[in-house]
Amino acid sequence: MGPDLKQAVQRHTEWQREAALGVVTPVRGLHLVRRTSPSEIEHTVVQPLVCLVLQGCKQVSLGSGISSYAAGNTMVVTGNVPAVTRISMASTETPYLALAFDLDLAVITDLVVNAPEVHSRPSRQDTRDELRDALRRLVLLLDRPESLALLKDGLVREIHHWLLLGRQGLAVRHLGSPDSHARRVARAVAILRATSPKPVQIERLAEAAGMSRSGFHKHFRAITSLTPLQFQKQLRLIEARRLIVSSGKMISQVAFEVGYESTSQFSREYTRMYGQPPTKDKRAASEQLETVSAAG
Repeated sequence: MGPDLKQAVQRHTEWQREAALGVVTPVRGLHLVRRTSPSEIEHTVVQPLVCLVLQGCKQVSLGSGISSYAAGNTMVVTGNVPAVTRISMASTETPYLALAFDLDLAVITDLVVNAPEVHSRPSRQDTRDELRDALRRLVLLLDRPESLALLKDGLVREIHHWLLLGRQGLAVRHLGSPDSHARRVARAVAILRATSPKPVQIERLAEAAGMSRSGFHKHFRAITSLTPLQFQKQLRLIEARRLIVSSGKMISQVAFEVGYESTSQFSREYTRMYGQPPTKDKRAASEQLETVSAAG
């Protein structure tokens, strides 16, 4: 992995605020993350990505137990799935450092179509070292913008190449197949993300996925572990928590903005998901802001 990669991520993230999404880079889909203290439990809906932890530790639950990812560990997610995450090891002296790279379905499709003899057969090789090296070279090019502009497309393709040949290559290939259930469901998920918090008719989602209503329900749940309605509810509540923590808006206003007509129903579902009512999160966010203001 090398100290040069860790130093590069540290340098590019020193100015960032403690944010789960991290620093957006000039490379589409590449995010760099730094955190100087353990985080609270976060609920999110993860899209297909690869994450490489460089320092510290992160706990992730994708529905079947909790996995811990420490320095040098790589996590590959091959579907739009709900996740519960927590950065469990981080400090000012030794911050949590990681990079995340969103998978590009168009690149996967292009590689499979244009080199089927390489990418269409099962391989399940251990390509973690090659993958990490390609990610390292991509990040290091952030300091050389002119070279980055010339070389990033090739490195992006190389990253997807090693993923296709790796142990999760079959699932990655399914993402690139226009007719696969994973790719069809991904089209519906894109609509849910783009239209949230507005309600979306199930017929529209099924049509976008090219499936019958019953078939869509079946495959959507098989791939995401949620029904379409549950998936949208998670998106709404994730956005609600972001607004409560960062915007200072009233609970009733947040509830309305994310698509709830009843504040009491919103509070019940928020509490069920996060384990505490939205008023408690709002109060904690206000107290933290006051502490920061007083320190400044």
